[in-house]
Amino acid sequence: MELRHLRYFLAVADCGSVAEAARRLHIVQPALSRQIRDLEEELGSDLFHRNAKGVQLTVPGERFAIDARRLLGDLETARELFVRLARGQAGALKIGLAPNYSWHPATLKPVRNFKATHPDVTVMLEPALAAKQLARIASGSLDGGFLAWRDPRDPAFNACHLFDCHLRLAVPRPADGSAPVVPTRLAELKDEPFMWFAREVAPAYNDFLIHQCQLAGFSPRIVPIGGDVSTILGLVAAGMGYAIVPEACIYSCPNQVMLIEHADLTLSYPVEFVWRADAVNPALDAFIAAVAEAG
Repeated sequence: MELRHLRYFLAVADCGSVAEAARRLHIVQPALSRQIRDLEEELGSDLFHRNAKGVQLTVPGERFAIDARRLLGDLETARELFVRLARGQAGALKIGLAPNYSWHPATLKPVRNFKATHPDVTVMLEPALAAKQLARIASGSLDGGFLAWRDPRDPAFNACHLFDCHLRLAVPRPADGSAPVVPTRLAELKDEPFMWFAREVAPAYNDFLIHQCQLAGFSPRIVPIGGDVSTILGLVAAGMGYAIVPEACIYSCPNQVMLIEHADLTLSYPVEFVWRADAVNPALDAFIAAVAEAG
């Protein structure tokens, strides 16, 4: 039994006539009659009652017609889904997102644009720091991620540059609404506590901040509190000290904290969308295109 037998059978059932079905299918009537007979022989029973006016389904034929329509419908659904998956128009993506950049337009815009043009692709955003993202991208449990601190020499990954992230000094906003007192040189804050990422959580970022302070002429008095920038900003808001944070935090900074551009904060680092170099996923290809276009 082949799929054409089912299509021929349903055409005859719908037309109620072999002659009419042959015209619709653009084949000669004897050939269509032979195909129907072959199908009946394979099934071991008649599909139609035949009379001078045409044909009528037998009771088993009625049931077979229901099943044949369902089978052909399922096949068409499978074909359509295959085509859409191959074109990146359907499927699912798991994308990592470093919390520092979760409110940045460079990450929000491509996700929003992609969802508008690919509504049948499920995009799951999973917050994670860079090291965890890279490990999961390498293992295949993430398709890609918005992050920093990728080693550009690592051939296992490809990346699309999003923006260069500068640093800002986080200070408590004065309760009376006045401007905060910010020293001309950061080195004047050397005896003040700095809320800081624990090195084991984000070693590359930790070393980067230390280097920036050294360039500014001081070694910070560090209060390690983990790897959550929102907690760091919360402690600054509470008056516990200062912090040096990514400029991207301006999009999610609490009102009780001011992020100050400072002449001594001279360094920046690249933020990228990263994926595995050997990834084969049409939906991911479409997402990468959306990221590049948004930039």
